[in-house]
Amino acid sequence: MGKDILIHTCCADCFLNATAYLLEKNIIDINTNVESYFFNPNIHPRSEYQARLGALKKTISTLEKISIKLVVPDYKPAIYMDLVKENLNSRCKICWRLRLEESFKYAAENNIKDITSTMLTSNYLNREAILKIANELKTEYKINFIALDNQCNCLHHGFYKQNYCGCCFSLTERMICK
Repeated sequence: MGKDILIHTCCADCFLNATAYLLEKNIIDINTNVESYFFNPNIHPRSEYQARLGALKKTISTLEKISIKLVVPDYKPAIYMDLVKENLNSRCKICWRLRLEESFKYAAENNIKDITSTMLTSNYLNREAILKIANELKTEYKINFIALDNQCNCLHHGFYKQNYCGCCFSLTERMICK
């Protein structure tokens, strides 16, 4: 039996970039038990959430070099909205912390000692802020956090790809700035 790793996953595109990096750096291999944790209560609307999840499922089914278990907690956007509604200027950091902390909790509850997040490969998010949060949580939970290189971003085809981070605020900003 190989080691375990949890990959907090926001979308198929970022998941492919993350797994490619982890394979290239020999952090994971055929013997690694990979769990993709799709915890994203920020994604809006529900149809966007379903499209991203569907693309991830399709992507996972085509990967041959690694075995992946997909974990999908209940979709509860009210959790995200309750946290950000009083502090919209800090909504991104609140969102990243929420998703990372839930991922660390899941890893701790399931005795998984290595964790990373596809958010580090996203072009829509602040990598340095996410790393700062992850480093705080790794100390608190005593779980190793693997910092993915954001230079591993490649162009992928054949599945749904979004053009915003996922939240309703980002969607609105994207529509206004078009």
